[in-house]
Amino acid sequence: MRPRELKMMVNLTRECIVCERVGVADRALPRMRGLLGRRALPSSEGLLLRPAHSIHTAFMRFPIDVIFLDGELRVIGLAQRLKPWRTASVRRASMALELSAGESACRELALGDQLALVEPAHQPTTFTLSSSSAAWMGASGRVLLVGQDRRFRAVASALLTRRDYSVAVSDGSEDVTELASREGADVVVIDATASLTALARDAARLEALRPRVGVVLVSGERRERIAALPVIAKWSAFDVLFDAIERARANNG
Repeated sequence: MRPRELKMMVNLTRECIVCERVGVADRALPRMRGLLGRRALPSSEGLLLRPAHSIHTAFMRFPIDVIFLDGELRVIGLAQRLKPWRTASVRRASMALELSAGESACRELALGDQLALVEPAHQPTTFTLSSSSAAWMGASGRVLLVGQDRRFRAVASALLTRRDYSVAVSDGSEDVTELASREGADVVVIDATASLTALARDAARLEALRPRVGVVLVSGERRERIAALPVIAKWSAFDVLFDAIERARANNG
């Protein structure tokens, strides 16, 4: 039996991805089986055992890293490059995240880091968070994320929420201007994978709204300015995205 969920694990403290695809084993048989029978674990995959304060690597064919987490998904223990036929435990742990050997160092995980599980990568999402005026209150800013890249939407949403932004998400199937107006967004972040003509039109319509709505364009490919707006790299340091959002808010006046 395979773990019944696939999610993404994000390090909120260091604002980076820990694991792109995480299986969640929260029933007896999947927890007992773990990674047994597998010949390797790709660097992008992991297995979250819950509840679990200890693990063993008996009968396994490869070494792993084990990150022990408390009930709030905070890192409270690390066992690196654990070879087959070994055990590891942390008495206060509620969960154990198993990764490929060396990944905890590669992803710069450390004790005290706050992790988070975000939406399944396969989950179709049209609008995942209804952002009423009450929900926006007390937030640092109101951001609408628009694009078909579910991975980027999931990570950006988690990290923006960590910085006290209220976040709404759309796959672009709705009219962006109407959605931003209805939800009262301060800034709209658009994934620049659509046509340049459509992007320029949407950016112009958003900036014409009153009160004005800021626009930030991101892309996984190198692109020059679109409609007088710079395009930032989608997977650069997230501080770049946050700075662009704050500049867009400041320009709104």
